[in-house]
Amino acid sequence: MADYRFHNRHIETLSRDELDALQLGKLREMLTHVAETNPFYANHWRNADIDVAKVRSLEDLRMIPMVEKADFVADQDDNPPFGTRMGSFNRNLGRSEIYTTSGTSGQGKELHACSLRELRDMEEIYRYGFTWAGMRPGDLVLMTLPITMLAGGRVEYQGAIGAGLTVIPVGTYDAATKVEHIRRFSPRALYGSTSYFGHLASVMGEEAKTSGIEVLLTGMEGAGLSFLKAIEDMWGATAYDRFGCAQVRADFMFTDESGVGKPGQPGVLLNLDPYVLLEVIDSNSGLPVADGEFGEIVVTSLYHFDNPTIRNRLRDGGVLRRGGCPAAVRNFHGIEIASIGRMDDVRKVKGINIFPQAVDDLVYSWPEIEQYEVVLTRTPDYLDIATLRLQLRDSVGNHAIDAFLNDVRRRIKDRLGVNFELEIVPRLEVSSYKARRWLDLR
Repeated sequence: MADYRFHNRHIETLSRDELDALQLGKLREMLTHVAETNPFYANHWRNADIDVAKVRSLEDLRMIPMVEKADFVADQDDNPPFGTRMGSFNRNLGRSEIYTTSGTSGQGKELHACSLRELRDMEEIYRYGFTWAGMRPGDLVLMTLPITMLAGGRVEYQGAIGAGLTVIPVGTYDAATKVEHIRRFSPRALYGSTSYFGHLASVMGEEAKTSGIEVLLTGMEGAGLSFLKAIEDMWGATAYDRFGCAQVRADFMFTDESGVGKPGQPGVLLNLDPYVLLEVIDSNSGLPVADGEFGEIVVTSLYHFDNPTIRNRLRDGGVLRRGGCPAAVRNFHGIEIASIGRMDDVRKVKGINIFPQAVDDLVYSWPEIEQYEVVLTRTPDYLDIATLRLQLRDSVGNHAIDAFLNDVRRRIKDRLGVNFELEIVPRLEVSSYKARRWLDLR
């Protein structure tokens, strides 16, 4: 075990049976408390004729109806501003943090909160992730995310501070200013969204590899393994990925010390099972998928007693990797790296379904490509046009572009079954938050 980075050796070496028992005990205690104190969930369960006292096993959890964004927004609209769900404010529980979502789904902005005791558990979750990434208390980390009302950025900052890291918050500055701070402070790690690290590396050029950055704390968006490996090469650093959601108000899955894996052997985002109960289900049947199968992610927080999150379907999917494999040290469940994507994030182009993650994996297999976006339009007679706009690295010479584009065009057609128009652009706008690479103008 000498090669493992343990934050809590006892918890991290529990057997799968011991983890199941721990989760069940926390689940039943939380359900009892929520049924007595939270009108939103109590009414939701009463309307479904569900008595949560009958939950005697983890399998029984499936009798509880799921919730999602639309339920939260409707509750807020009917009982402004917080709804009946947020106990921090409805029961005057003292200091709390309020977060919003971006509302990009068109369903409105959710409000979420963490009470002080929930924040303390959230900080403990991040200590696992940072420890697995080799970070030590006091290490300098440059955070590229802006701090706003959004959960993204806020929870990362709070988690890092709670874990004892020294955070340089430069999210509101432009890329050139961020680079100046890297030069001035020589942080050990970058902390932010995966795609933005690629942009910063392109701004710095070869200097990125000599900047002293050792750790890339990636996350916030789906990214193909090829892109993750590409940014590792750009920085000469190791990437450690994470996954979370606004509904849990934290990241709760992290890669361990083995990182994101390698081509053909993707790593695993380990779920912090003592704090969050992870389900991966078939969206149609509601039944759990088998190990190695793709399904919809449903989460239940085991530490949010004041502002609960119970059987929350995220509308994100991923490939389940079950814990408890022979000879495993950590028996946490998890999700395979580079498999997470929106369940509804499929684009029909010329009659063919295309998943953006498949395009991402393919495009970033070419090291010549720095950034890209896809623009979907139609001809006057309603034929689809898919244009792939490419920002190439400065090292790509003009003499090689024609051959390169021919290769891109051919491989995209072979892999995706659709002809893409190709366009070289000098610069694409890059967000320091989440990449938005698809623009549908049809």
